[in-house]
Amino acid sequence: MLFTFPLGALGLLFWIPVIIAAVYWIVALLLCIWVYKDAKKRDMNATVWLLIVLITGCIGCIIYLVVRD
Repeated sequence: MLFTFPLGALGLLFWIPVIIAAVYWIVALLLCIWVYKDAKKRDMNATVWLLIVLITGCIGCIIYLVVRD
């Protein structure tokens, strides 16, 4: 028997953005954790870099990679 989505195609259209948003937030969280740990290991101000990456996202991570020691 085939798997059916609730409400047919409308159910599928609901779940795709939810899955994309969940993946985005998981990647952002992992990126923030990595920047915080790396900045702390390099004796940089880890809290400031965490906030920068939280606010600016990937742009903040690119800036961190350019600026880090």
